[in-house]
Amino acid sequence: MHRPLLAWVAAMSLTVAPAATAQEHWTRAFTASLWQPGERDVVTVGNQTLRTQIRVNAGGKAVRVWLGNDFGRMPVRIGKASVRTADGRILPLRFGGRDGTRIAVGASLASDPVAVKIAPFEILEILVYLPEPVTLVGVHDARADKLDISPPGDFSAAEHWNAAATHNLRPLVAGIDVLGPRARPVIVAFGDSITDANSCPNRDPRPCRWSDVLARRLLAAGRPHVVVNQGIGGNTIVAPVTGPSAQARLDRDVLAIPGVTHLLLLEGINDVGKSGDTGVTADELIDGYRQLTRRAQAHGIKVIAMTVTPFAGAGYHTPEREVMRDRLNAWIRSAGIFDGVFDMERVVADPANPKRLRSDLQVGDNLHPNAAGQRAMGEAIPLSLFR
Repeated sequence: MHRPLLAWVAAMSLTVAPAATAQEHWTRAFTASLWQPGERDVVTVGNQTLRTQIRVNAGGKAVRVWLGNDFGRMPVRIGKASVRTADGRILPLRFGGRDGTRIAVGASLASDPVAVKIAPFEILEILVYLPEPVTLVGVHDARADKLDISPPGDFSAAEHWNAAATHNLRPLVAGIDVLGPRARPVIVAFGDSITDANSCPNRDPRPCRWSDVLARRLLAAGRPHVVVNQGIGGNTIVAPVTGPSAQARLDRDVLAIPGVTHLLLLEGINDVGKSGDTGVTADELIDGYRQLTRRAQAHGIKVIAMTVTPFAGAGYHTPEREVMRDRLNAWIRSAGIFDGVFDMERVVADPANPKRLRSDLQVGDNLHPNAAGQRAMGEAIPLSLFR
C-alpha cells in the first residue's frame, strides 16, 4: 500500500465515528443559550476563522458540534470547521460528509460525528472558517474566554495562530454532544447571570460556576448525571430584557434537549430588579414560574426551584422590590408544585443582614456571587434531589 493511502486511512480512522450501537447514546455535554445583542455588539467577519474554548461536562468516544444561526439575518456559510483536543490534535468537522455547509436563517445543525476519546471536563477548541462576509447575530456572552478572530484566511487546520481581534460575545457554537456507552440523565441549569457566571473561565482547572461544581460532585459520587448550563446574563422570566425570556426559550433550551430529567430553576432577580421598567408584577412573575413548571413536568422533567438570592445594595434595589423578592421566595418555599425546592438564598446571605449577599461571596456589586460564592452554591445543592 502506498504511503499517501496509508496516511489517508489513518486520518479517516481518527475522524469518522462508527455508528452508535443499540447500547450507545448521544448525550448533550455542553450548551450555550444564544441571544440577540444590540447593534454595536454583533460579530461581523468575512474570510476569517473563529476560535473558542469549550469545556465539556461528560466524556465519550466521539463528539458532534451544534452550530446555531439563531436570530440570523442571512444564511451563514461554513467553509471549514474543526475541533482541537487537549493533546493538540486537530480533527476536521464535516457536514453530510462535506467540509462546508450553509446554516439557514434561524436554524441550527449538528456536525457529523468525530471519533475521538474525550474525558469528562476536557477542553475542546472549536474552529470555524467563514469564507464570506457575514453578521452573526445569535451569540452568547463568553467574556472570560474571549472569542479569537483570525487574520484573513482559513486557519481551521493551523496548529498555532495569533488572533487579529477578540470579542466578548461568542456566536454559532450552541452545543456539543458526546457518544457514550449508555443513556445519561441530563440536568439543565436554567437562569440568568447568576447561573451563566460568564466571568468564570473555562481554562481554570478549578470549577467556578455552580453548575460545573455540581457536575463534578455528581461524577465523584458515581452518579451518571450530566449538567449543562442554559443561563443568560440579564435574562428574565416574563418580560424580555436580555435574550428571549425564560418562558420564550424553554422549548429550545430545555425541552428540545434529549434526555433531560431535571430542570434547576434559579431566575427572577432581574424581573424583580427591573420591574419598575417592565411593569412586571409579583403575580405575573409567580405565574411565569407556574407555567415553566407545568410545561417542563408535562414532558416528564422534574423541576427543582431555588429561591432568589439577596440583592440589597445592588443598583436596582428598592424597598418595594425587596418586598417583591420576599413574596416570590415565600411562594417558592410553600407552593407545593415543584418536584424539589432548595433555599439558595440562605447559602449566600449575610447572617447579619439576610437581605444582602455575604461580602466574601460576591464580586462587590451586591448582586453577583464571586468564584467563592459560585462554589459555595454548587457545593450546597443536595445530590439527593436527583433521583
